[in-house]
Amino acid sequence: MESALTLHVLRRANIEPEWQRRLRGFLTDRSAGADAISRIFALAAMELPVTDDAMTALSGLIDGLEYGLRRKRALLLMLLVELGAVPLSRTGVAPDDFAAGAVHHFSQLHGAALRLMYARHTGGAAEDAMRRDAAFIAASQGSDGGWEQQSILTLAAMLGLGPAHPAFDRGLQFLRRIEREDGGIPFIPDLGTWFNALAVLAFQAGRSAPTVRLEALQFLASRQHDNGAWSFTDGVQQTDSDCTAICVEALLREDVPSHRPVVERALAHFGRMQREDGGYPTYEREGDSEPTITANILLDQCLAVHRHPELWRSMADARRFLRARQRRDGRFETSWSLCETYSIFRVMSALEAHRTVDPEHPRDTVCERALHYLVEHQRADGGWGQAATSSSDALSTAYALSALSLPRFAAALSPACRLRAAGFLLSTQDPRSGAFVSIPDQAGPRPIPYDVPSLCTVMCVLALSRALEGI
Repeated sequence: MESALTLHVLRRANIEPEWQRRLRGFLTDRSAGADAISRIFALAAMELPVTDDAMTALSGLIDGLEYGLRRKRALLLMLLVELGAVPLSRTGVAPDDFAAGAVHHFSQLHGAALRLMYARHTGGAAEDAMRRDAAFIAASQGSDGGWEQQSILTLAAMLGLGPAHPAFDRGLQFLRRIEREDGGIPFIPDLGTWFNALAVLAFQAGRSAPTVRLEALQFLASRQHDNGAWSFTDGVQQTDSDCTAICVEALLREDVPSHRPVVERALAHFGRMQREDGGYPTYEREGDSEPTITANILLDQCLAVHRHPELWRSMADARRFLRARQRRDGRFETSWSLCETYSIFRVMSALEAHRTVDPEHPRDTVCERALHYLVEHQRADGGWGQAATSSSDALSTAYALSALSLPRFAAALSPACRLRAAGFLLSTQDPRSGAFVSIPDQAGPRPIPYDVPSLCTVMCVLALSRALEGI
């Protein structure tokens, strides 16, 4: 999608013929095996016949989305209108759709850009409103020319502003910098902060690389924002609870005294983010509470409560939220992952941490129901898939194995279940590089998948390290 939009931007501005050629080559190579919506983006950008119905393909992609459905639908439809894949009159999109639930910086930028595109297609917006949106977008551009280190957000901003705006050329510089060797454009150039935190957790699980851990933790501490939270990488203004919770977990598990003030600021940030239902949102308190985000923060609070007894009330409320949000079959909404096993792993980890610090807490069946789902859905090859009907993949299996290796469940289950899972993971390792290989797991904007290749290796190392303790 991002590569198709980049080609569209260049073609519309009638610039960079060689760059256009590279993008066409990438799209030609990839479009045949792509999902329907990605294929539509690719073919429309190359001005080739589109045989799939865009509205049907979009519904198949996003209709099950739990968060921001109206706004995400309007975003993708407006981009399809830009590409000429669907007429605006057929979409039913209105400017109010772009602002639905737009409480964080990313969605506000998208909304401003989409309103400018809409106005260009309809000629119906007031000049002063368009000037305000354009000024907001231009003022938010990063020093490297991108917007929030996201190519889709950068492309939307460029499409909204148009090639005559001074910010357009700076946006091109950002896109040039992140172009991959295969000629394509990634969703984001990196996840430097979030990924380093996960790597620390993997090293901690294996009790290895103490020097590397300390260096990485110092890096993480230096990236904390003034509000006590973290963003997924450098150059991003918007902080998020997911990255913040993983950073705090890594810092707490090492517990370096000099990092304690960093953790204190993060815990205070969490205190300001909790909603009345006991849960926590990804970006801003005005957003919707999410199970996985809540579990990640609850785990941090369990690791810190011995020094912060004031957290008990927040922890009880978070646990109440998780209990209420479990589905009948034991699953949870998957959050920023595509894997059902990821949210199960994070919730089980948090609730087991809570049980450890509060063994007298009244027992519930949340973990047992989640455990039952995992055991029932292990494949004959030892692995798990992203969903009940999906083939096994390494990341889904790593998350499941990490959950099954929690001490209480490792003691209760036969080792054969974990041994089969470990065997499947080892079968996905490249013997030359040592890397583990999987299908894409991350989603952004939700529910569009993108690949972070090294994520699989980190999560497999974490899972196998935890499994070794109980086998």
